[in-house]
Amino acid sequence: MTRLGKWPVTVKVPLAVAALMITVGVIVSEQVLRRLEETQTRFLSDLSQSYLDGLSSSITPALLREDNWEVYDAIDRAKTINRGLRATETIVTNADRYVIAASDPRIHPIGSQITATLPASKFSFEAGANTASAMRVLSYPGRTAGIIFATFDTRHLAAERRDVLWALTISNGVLTLTLALAGWFLVMRMMSPVRVLTDHLGAAQDGHADFIPSSDLSKTSGEFRRLFRSYNALVRSMRDREELAIRLAEEKRLGSLGRLASSLAHEINNPLGGLFNALSTLKSHGAIEHVRERSLALLERGLNGIKDTVRTTLTVYRSDNQSRPLEPSDIDDLKLLVAPEAKRRSIRIEMINGLVEKMPVPATPIRQAILNLLLNAIAASPDGATITLTTSSDEQLEIVVKDCGPGLPDWAAEVLTATNLTPPRSEGGLGLWTTSRLVVQLGGRISIRPAEPGTEILIHIPLTRPELASAA
Repeated sequence: MTRLGKWPVTVKVPLAVAALMITVGVIVSEQVLRRLEETQTRFLSDLSQSYLDGLSSSITPALLREDNWEVYDAIDRAKTINRGLRATETIVTNADRYVIAASDPRIHPIGSQITATLPASKFSFEAGANTASAMRVLSYPGRTAGIIFATFDTRHLAAERRDVLWALTISNGVLTLTLALAGWFLVMRMMSPVRVLTDHLGAAQDGHADFIPSSDLSKTSGEFRRLFRSYNALVRSMRDREELAIRLAEEKRLGSLGRLASSLAHEINNPLGGLFNALSTLKSHGAIEHVRERSLALLERGLNGIKDTVRTTLTVYRSDNQSRPLEPSDIDDLKLLVAPEAKRRSIRIEMINGLVEKMPVPATPIRQAILNLLLNAIAASPDGATITLTTSSDEQLEIVVKDCGPGLPDWAAEVLTATNLTPPRSEGGLGLWTTSRLVVQLGGRISIRPAEPGTEILIHIPLTRPELASAA
C-alpha cells in the first residue's frame, strides 16, 4: 500500500477505473449468466415435461398390458415428433424398475433392471452440462404402473452459454481498456497544468522563480487560469521585492561606506594637524639639523599612515574589472579599515591570518562578506570587548569571526545560513542577507555555533582549481 501511494495520479486513476470496470463486469456477467441459466432451465424443463406428457399418455394402456413393442413404437414416435428436444435416451420400466422398452435395446435390454445413473428428481440440469435428465412416474388408480426415464442432449445450450461468456468477457475487456485509456488521457490533460505549476514552484524553491509563459496560460481555463495568473503575480511580487531588497542592501552598503569614510576622514585629519605643525617647524627652524630630522620623520610617519588608510579603503571598496585572487594582505587591510569604529567603542581586534599565499578565490566578495561580519560583531559586542578574526586554508578557505555579544537572534541566524537567494522580509536583515548571498554565489556555506562568551560565525568556501584562479 505504501508503494501504491507513491504512484502518480496518472497511473492510479486508470487503474482505479479498470478495477471498477472489472468488478462491474464480473457482477453484470454473473447476473447475465444466471438469468441465462434460469431461462435455459425453464425452457428445457417445459419441453421435457411436454415430451413426458405426450409419451405417458400414449404408452399407459400398453404399459398396463406390458406390450413391449407398442411401448417401443410410442418411444420412437415421440422422439421423432420432439426432434428439437434432442432426446438421446428414453427408458420405460415397470414399478420395480425392470425395463419394458428403451430407445436403445442394446444398452438396456427388455427385462433388465435399472440400478444406476438415474435422476434423483423429476428434472435435473446443471448450467454448462452436456446432458439433462427427467423422470415421470406413471400412476394407475391404486398402484404405480411404471416409470419413464429420459436423457436429453444439451450441448447446444452449453455452447450457447460459452458464447455468451466469451462475448461478455471480450466486451467487458474492450470496454475496460477503452475507459482506462480514456481515464489516462483525461487525467494527463487535467494534470498538465499541475505539472507546469509544479515545475515552476520547484524552480522558485531553488531561487529561480520564472513566469508561466502566456502560451501555457492560453491553454488553460477556469480555476487553473486563475491559479496561473495568481502565481505570475506572486513571481512579479517576489522579483519586485528582491530588486527592492538589493537596492536597499546597496543603499545600506553605501551608508556604511559613508560612516566609514567619515571615520577615516577623522583618522586622516588627526595626523594632518601634526603634519602642518612639522611643516611650520621646518619653515622656522629647518636650519637646525636635529629639528629638521625629527620633523621629516614625523612627516614620513604621518604620510605613510594616510597612505595605508587610503590604500585599504580603495582595496576593499573599489569595483574590480576582473576578479583577482585573495591575498593575505587583503585580510590584514580589514583590521585597519574597521579600526576607527573599533577604536570608538574601545574594542580590540585580534587577527590570526593563516593565509601565506594567494588563494584561488575572488577577493572582492570575500572581503565584503568579512567586513560585514566584523562591523556586525563590533555593533553586537559590548565596549572594551575583543573580537577575533581567524583565517586558514586546507582543502577549503575557512573564516571564523567571533564576537562577545549576547548571541545571534533566530531570525538573523536563519537569514545568514539560508542557501537560497530570496531577500529577507524585513529590512533589518539586509546586511546579513548580502553576506549570505555573497557566500552562496561562491559555492560556500555559513554555519553558526555558540561561544563563551558570544557567537562564532564560520564561513567555508571551496577552493577553485589553480589554473582557473590564474586565468581570472
